[in-house]
Amino acid sequence: MSLRERKKDKTRADLLAAALELFEKQGFAETTIHQIADAVDVSARTLLRYFPTKEDVVVSWVEEGMSVFLSSFADRPASEPAHVSLLASARAMLAHYQSQAEFYLTIERAIASSPAIRARKLEMSARLAEEVTELLRQRRGTAGGGDWQVLLYPALVFAMLRAVIGRWVAENGDRDLLALFDEASSLVTFAA
Repeated sequence: MSLRERKKDKTRADLLAAALELFEKQGFAETTIHQIADAVDVSARTLLRYFPTKEDVVVSWVEEGMSVFLSSFADRPASEPAHVSLLASARAMLAHYQSQAEFYLTIERAIASSPAIRARKLEMSARLAEEVTELLRQRRGTAGGGDWQVLLYPALVFAMLRAVIGRWVAENGDRDLLALFDEASSLVTFAA
């Protein structure tokens, strides 16, 4: 990596850290682009080159969590039942969140406080569910949409993730995410 790329990465990381610190201290809505830029001693214009909107700062971390899910899913055996792969991938993503609990609590609080970011996260989650559905179709060699497990299981698991993360945030991160997910999972029966 060139010096220029390393500097860009450092600036991006510094902007993210400053934004999260400000979000935690004063809330997402109250934090301005100028405050974030000032905290890193760059111009607002520089910040906007990295993140076109304040919401994009938060969304970049949603993408990271989703990439953990996808990576875990890709590593699962193709012969494994769909629900086993999906639940294991959800657990991997939640374990990632739990390993950086304060950080992700700040992110999820910002999401909860902004209808615009909530809508973007829902849209991203829906796209991820569609992508996972397509991957399941490829695994099974099914075309179209005839297999209910392929169609429903991703939507169900993502709904469980939304509920679990919402409860975790509502409880201020006091309970372990994986324990909450296990509770939610115990209420759902998947066909073999």
